[in-house]
This record gives sequence, structure tokens and C-alpha cells, in this order.
Amino acid sequence: MSIITESELKTQIKSNIFKRAYFIYGDEKYLVKYYTELLTNKILQGNKSPFNLQNFFSPELDVDKLNSAIESLPLLTPVKCVRVFDLDVEKESANAIKKLKEIISDLPETTVLVIALTSLTFDLKRSSKWTSFIKFFEKYGETLNLALLSDSKLKKQLIKWAEKLSCSLSEKNAQIIIDKCGNDLFVLKNELEKLCAFVNKGEITAEIINNLVLENFETNVFDLTKSIINKDYRHAFKILNTLLLNKEDPIAILAVIASNYVDLYRIKAAEQSAKDIYDIAKIFDYKRKMFRLENAKKYSKSISADSLQNCINILMETDYKLKSSRVDSRILLEKLIVNLINC
Repeated sequence: MSIITESELKTQIKSNIFKRAYFIYGDEKYLVKYYTELLTNKILQGNKSPFNLQNFFSPELDVDKLNSAIESLPLLTPVKCVRVFDLDVEKESANAIKKLKEIISDLPETTVLVIALTSLTFDLKRSSKWTSFIKFFEKYGETLNLALLSDSKLKKQLIKWAEKLSCSLSEKNAQIIIDKCGNDLFVLKNELEKLCAFVNKGEITAEIINNLVLENFETNVFDLTKSIINKDYRHAFKILNTLLLNKEDPIAILAVIASNYVDLYRIKAAEQSAKDIYDIAKIFDYKRKMFRLENAKKYSKSISADSLQNCINILMETDYKLKSSRVDSRILLEKLIVNLINC
């Protein structure tokens, strides 16, 4: 058994040749859920009776019941499927993990075990328990790690979805959807389906996207940050008013503004150390967030390192007041905008 890729799993599914166990995990949760369901459907050939498909959840996994389900025979189908969702190796007891490993090492030919982390995430580099478990699993089953998709792959996915719904979407316009909605595949799929329903087997144009797709929260706050850097009072207050009318949390608004300024400061620090954005991405967690550094690099030219330091101090002070004082949050955020523009 081994580590497999998406294409290798697709080949197994297409050929109806399955291994005894699969461990599907990764940061791209849409794909984790997608392949878990696709694999399940192909294993059972549509026969999803309670005898043939049994689900278990972690933490507090009942390993004895899991073992009984695995050992019991399928009904009117060659194999059954037993699934464990969001197995938490770090929270389950050592005894439960030991028993689970014993089960995995001796699976019957009539059962396929699928362990899928559809919600749970972990840091493999910082967890010896997960490292040990995955190495063990690879001896007896297939492991598939579904990493976050790059923008180019996201665009291809959007175009593919559009084609399936008899609509056309250019790469340029797919990027507009990503810019507005972010990189969450669940959100992107919903927006794409909405656009396809509107155009009714036609072309999804930039005009239609701009009229129908609302920018997500982080995009709006980034536009607010841009207005502050450009010293555009009117637009900055307009965006803030829209955010508050949409009942966005003032603390969340401040948090995203602060993260934008941290990006700017990191760019400045990197430049002073003869480093580039790729060095920053390696040091900090910028998975699927390179666009943030690219945007920060673009806007950092108009603000000095000393000014950024002062801005971060102002943001810290506002954060403290938002969380501890009784002053109206709108007033605090409006004052923040003025102070940042004058910084």
C-alpha cells in the first residue's frame, strides 16, 4: 500500500479495483468530501442500506462497535463500506488507537474502511502521533492528501463546472469570481451554479459576475485598507458603513485590517533584509494566500516602515479598546481610519 494521488484514486474508482483501507485528508475539504462520497458510491454500487454503509465519528470513537461493523457481512453486495469521520488521533485514547491499528492490520476482504477528515485538520510537522499513525496506515491502506488548489487549478475547476452546466466561462472571468469570493471551493461552486442558472446555458460575462456576485468579507476589508493607504476618506468610510450595515463583527473587521498591515510590515522587513515574498511565504503560513503578499508588495511602496510600525501600534490600541471599553464600536473604527490615514 502507499501514498496515492487524485489521478491514481480516480483510476481505482474507474476500474472498480479497491484496496481494503483508505485515509483521505488534507486542507481542501471540498475535495475530501467529494472523493469520500465518490469512493463510497462506487464501492457500494448504489446499495447504501444500513447493513452495507456504516458511519462512525471521532472523538470518543467506539472501537468495539467499529470492529463489529467491519467484521459483519454485507447484504446483497460483494463488499460493504465502513467510514470513520474526523478521526482525532491526538484526542482518542492510546488504547483506542492501538485497537484501531489492530483492526486496520487485519481487515476482512468483505469490507472497505474509509477514514476521512472532512472537517478536522492537523499539522503533520508538529504532531508525532499523526506522523506515527500515517506511517502505520500506509502499510495497510492508501493515503490521499488533498492540498489546497492553486488559483490556476481553481480557474480550471470553475470552467469545468460551467461546461457541465452548458455555460461558458473564460479564465479571466473565472479569476474575477475568485477575487470576489475567495478560494473556498464550497463557496465558489455555489456562486458558479447561481451564475449558470442566471445565464441559462450562455456566457458568464464580467458584467454579470460584477452584478450578481457580492465580494466576500475579507475582500471588502482589503478594499477598506487600500482606501486608507490611498488616503481616500470618503471611500474608506463608505466601505466601513457597508460592513456595519451588513452586521459584520467590528472585532473581525479590525482583525482583517490588522492582518493586512502585518502583511505590509512583513514586506517592508523582507525588503530591508534583501528577501522576497517567497521567502516570507516559507517562513509564515501563506498557503493559498500568495495574493495577499503580492497585494501588500504593491501597496507597501507608498508607506514607510516607521509609519507601518506606528499603524500597528494604533491597531493594537484600538483592539484593546474594542474589547475592553464601552465606547461605541463604530466611533472607535472611524477614529481608527482617521488615525491610520494620518499616520
